[in-house]
Amino acid sequence: MKKKFIILIVLVLVLTLTGCEKEKKNPDDKKDFTTSFLKMENNEKNTIYSPLSIKYALKMLNEGAFGSTKEEIEAAIGDQDITRYKNIDKVLSLANAAFIRDTYKDYVRDSFRDSLIEKYDAEINYDKFDNANNINDFINAKTFGIIKRLIDDSIVQNEQTKLVLVNALAIDMKWSSNFSKTDTYGEEFTLASGEKIDAAMMHQSKRKNEYISFYKGDDVTALAMDLDKTGDAELEFMVIMPDKNLSEYVKDFNVSEIKNIKSKLKKASDTKDGVDIAMPKFDFEYSLKLKEDLQNLGIKKAFISGEADFTNMTTDPIGLFVSDALHKAKIEVSEDGIRAAAVTAFTMEANAFFEEVKPEKITIDKPFLFVISDKSNGEVWFVGTVYQPTIWNQ
Repeated sequence: MKKKFIILIVLVLVLTLTGCEKEKKNPDDKKDFTTSFLKMENNEKNTIYSPLSIKYALKMLNEGAFGSTKEEIEAAIGDQDITRYKNIDKVLSLANAAFIRDTYKDYVRDSFRDSLIEKYDAEINYDKFDNANNINDFINAKTFGIIKRLIDDSIVQNEQTKLVLVNALAIDMKWSSNFSKTDTYGEEFTLASGEKIDAAMMHQSKRKNEYISFYKGDDVTALAMDLDKTGDAELEFMVIMPDKNLSEYVKDFNVSEIKNIKSKLKKASDTKDGVDIAMPKFDFEYSLKLKEDLQNLGIKKAFISGEADFTNMTTDPIGLFVSDALHKAKIEVSEDGIRAAAVTAFTMEANAFFEEVKPEKITIDKPFLFVISDKSNGEVWFVGTVYQPTIWNQ
């Protein structure tokens, strides 16, 4: 009996240590927020979104959340701080705003408004919500006109829409190492299907400077190019071209891979003869299915009427929930540089208020009299009786 007991203890210890070993191998299986949207919308189409814009909007939303609603948001975005940037006229823009229905402003907590202003430099706007012009004008201005419209009039004209949270950001930056338009010409580009097309390819030859870096490995080719530093912003543009199918590569792509490739980059200035670059121009916009994506990331209660808890945002006993989450981004890469913008918006509605409906029942199922008269003066135009109504022909 004693021997069996010792064997049992040993087995328990082995299983426990095995579990610990597995935990060491996978210490954090939480989804990578930055690249999650790329995986969820991996549909072999041009895609662009801004993790920074989505984070800003979620952080603002989280200021008003409470309980399990707040826990779900924080689990998705983590507790890391997000970088604050100074706006640079016509070069870099990052702006936040809350648009509040003017008849609802007394329900919005001062502490929530103060947090948006102090932590996110947010504008607080009171709006009649007759249309979405004020919100879209804000978006247009803060994205340098790259994105002109996101919110439809019907969204704010819905009486239940009480608040819209918006983040808008944009860059319009030049290359530190310039392309010349005279060096752009048609060159072969192979699509995922294998079809070959003539792409507008930009070129730089024998460049040997610190603004260009590259990596050529067995599995990927990478090119990184600096954009002109302005103020505190020092951005770079990096292209990663896998040898295998891109959609397959995306499935395992994460922030660690970005860091890994960056660590392997070699500056053009460290090469003997410089580098030759050929890169296609591109220009497109894309809208995420953000509501669906965030729900897949575990943010569920925020979108459920009656279950969402935004008591840190409003004193309204009926409460609010997120009725929709919108995200649009646009990019233009050319010889001059990069123009790109993104907008994230959360529209918030009052919870649906249900009460039992008991309508009076009026059933005319016997011969009846009718009168047709003028409502304004009582003048009777017709009087009649009905003993046999029209028969229903099936």
